[in-house]
Amino acid sequence: MRRVPRFLAFGAIVGLIAAGCAETSASEREAIAAARGEPLIDDAPFVLPDPDTIELDPDVDVIERTGERPDVSRTTCPFEREDLADAVCGTVVLPGRGLDAEYEVSIAFARFTATGESEAVRSDPVVYLHGGPGGAILDEADVWYESIVAPFIETRDVILYDQRGGGRSTTTPRCHEVSASGERFHSTATPHDALAPDYLADLAACATKFDDVTTDPSAFSSRINAQDLVDLMWALGVQQYNIYGSSYGTRLAQTVLRDEPAGVRSVILSGAYPVEVNLMGSIPTSMEGALDAVFAGCADDDTCAAALPDGWQALEDLVAELDTNPLAIDLAYTLDEVQPTLFDGTDLLNGLHSMLYVGADAADIPDLLIDYADGHTERLERLARNSVFDYVDTATFLLVQCADEAPFTTDDQLARPLTHEFLRAVDLAPSINGIDSLTICDEWTTDVAAPWEDDPVTWDVPTLIFAGATDPITPPAWADILADRLPRARLVHRAEMGHDSDEGWCATGLMTAFVEHPDLLLDTSCAGSPTHLPMPNLAERFREPWQLVDASLDLDGDGEYLDLRLPDWWGDWREDAHIRWRDLDVWDLTAVIVRNPGSTYDVTTHLNYEWVDADWAEFPSGVTPPGWVREVIFSTAGDLIRYRNPTTGMDVTLHLQVGADPRLEAEILAPVARSIGDDV
Repeated sequence: MRRVPRFLAFGAIVGLIAAGCAETSASEREAIAAARGEPLIDDAPFVLPDPDTIELDPDVDVIERTGERPDVSRTTCPFEREDLADAVCGTVVLPGRGLDAEYEVSIAFARFTATGESEAVRSDPVVYLHGGPGGAILDEADVWYESIVAPFIETRDVILYDQRGGGRSTTTPRCHEVSASGERFHSTATPHDALAPDYLADLAACATKFDDVTTDPSAFSSRINAQDLVDLMWALGVQQYNIYGSSYGTRLAQTVLRDEPAGVRSVILSGAYPVEVNLMGSIPTSMEGALDAVFAGCADDDTCAAALPDGWQALEDLVAELDTNPLAIDLAYTLDEVQPTLFDGTDLLNGLHSMLYVGADAADIPDLLIDYADGHTERLERLARNSVFDYVDTATFLLVQCADEAPFTTDDQLARPLTHEFLRAVDLAPSINGIDSLTICDEWTTDVAAPWEDDPVTWDVPTLIFAGATDPITPPAWADILADRLPRARLVHRAEMGHDSDEGWCATGLMTAFVEHPDLLLDTSCAGSPTHLPMPNLAERFREPWQLVDASLDLDGDGEYLDLRLPDWWGDWREDAHIRWRDLDVWDLTAVIVRNPGSTYDVTTHLNYEWVDADWAEFPSGVTPPGWVREVIFSTAGDLIRYRNPTTGMDVTLHLQVGADPRLEAEILAPVARSIGDDV
């Protein structure tokens, strides 16, 4: 899929460290690497920086340790893109933590090397703390490179790593038991609250897996994740560093700054999650505030206000309608098999909750309601097909949240007042970060949280905080709480963003300037407009006729341009292919793909499921231009129609989703093919 969720939505989301770390033998390192599918690079050892060449900031303390450093092993990187900065990838084996310190963990990392001239490169890297808990970043490092690496890479190394319990680091047991009960939420008409007890029982049963595996459940908490981070810095020879945390990573950053702040030069936080607030139970009120921002943006737009005079009433009516008459759809299960699925009001709320994470996607919510009121259900069907949740891999999330949050969550907090009571459904099972999960924390917790785990954290380190108006999980009011108590904090509110408030040219420029000079005054005027969430071209956009425009493509990058006609959709490059996305909403993956002869880009990746082994079949049609061969892949998730020119080797492919407009082939694909001349 084109848009990849950047951070887990918290689900899908101290004493000093020991002086020395246990030595791990070469055979043990090889076993860990083999288990993770990461071959060791024996001929390229990890080299620590020479301490005599490091220029340190005299105003910042340094990380100090005694004893032997943890051993670092080189591995192949899980990403391949020639335009990225050079990276060194590897694993660090850290000692056991928790009540039973026997079991070691492997932390996987990638260190991107600064690209600037040597005299401009600084010794304090930027370290990215991803969301979760239980999330990961390494496998998507190339996808998010421009957002989380590029802003800093000219003058500093950037270090990414997967926190324990997720990604390519040592993982926790999978909760496959919950999959079957999770699927029943969508495959039957039984109300969610009636299915919740069995689902929660399966979650509780998953905790027993820890009795039979080399995992200590008490070794998962923000306190221990903070210890891992500082040990990782010590292992990599880092003495001073800059923290960039997003979502759960902001809570982890606060724990580091509370327990062991030495070495931290500056802090960037996006989607702030103060230690003392309690996530579990806060979802409905946070979502209500985010939707308030969406509907305020609609009221500020004449077209939207006229078409949707009362967004809250329209949403409540649609939820009630779907609870009474769930939308029946066929969900793609395999290439040629579908799974009947029912999409009710609770499913809609969960789908909208996901859309609120990205400001541009949140702006599509009024359009969805307008279209539905006008009798057009295509958007709703796309949302339904793409918002069925994955109920697997919940262990790390539950372990950390039950340790960090559950002991301090009170009945009063769970009973926060709501103006729109129907939103409480978003907080119930199968929502893994909802209040129902609190009932099983006794099964998942073996340690007792210290009382200070719920105390506000303060620090005197320069800090830049981003907050988005439509953020449904870490609301902007939480950023205010942090900024108000930090003497060297700057807060940037972004009306047009959600949980993605650190993305885009404005945030990138601010982060670059901040890390270079954390104490200088920042010009944040780029974030000052608009004052409300901007609305897209509403309602009529969905039914607008598409237009073909002149285009010139240099698919090989050799200066040889191809002149042709393409739809006036949004375009981007993928290796040696050019793609035009219709992009009607977050779930619209309709696209035209133009490929050069010999292209290596695999267009089957545009199906909702990546059917790399799918076979093209010749399927003639009367609309095929002369000289072109029509080939297709029909699937339950969508169709690919390819026009291939055997003479020139050029091909043009149309990706059609389920329910797509049948005119697209005749009015888009065929004209694009005809516009390509014979001189390619």
